[in-house]
Amino acid sequence: MGIAIFGLALVFLFQRVDVLNICRSCAFHPYTHFVVKKTLRVALNDSFMLLFIHALFQDRSITRLAWYVQLVDTLVLLPIYLIIKLTYEGDAEISIPLLSQLHRLIVNPTLMVLLIPAVYYQRNRAGGHKL
Repeated sequence: MGIAIFGLALVFLFQRVDVLNICRSCAFHPYTHFVVKKTLRVALNDSFMLLFIHALFQDRSITRLAWYVQLVDTLVLLPIYLIIKLTYEGDAEISIPLLSQLHRLIVNPTLMVLLIPAVYYQRNRAGGHKL
């Protein structure tokens, strides 16, 4: 669990690092930097949250559910966010309020964090039995 929390902290601290700057001689479209940074951040945040949820519940069915949430976040919600963001605002870090909330939901591990109280609620409602 400590590794997951430490990893999430590192992702937050290094969120502005542009990994494509390693290749200084490569010519990328300006939006490529934005897309790679956001995609990498989503993948890392969700992966560390997946590790956290697995360590917290130690239940394969919960881990599998979290993995499905990660897939939806990465393969469905992130592309929608990127298309809307790049179409209407470009790669600016500051967004209009609606896109700012969408950014928090998708890029930050909000969906994964919401799984934790949902699982606790479901377990308490089911009388403490495993899912």
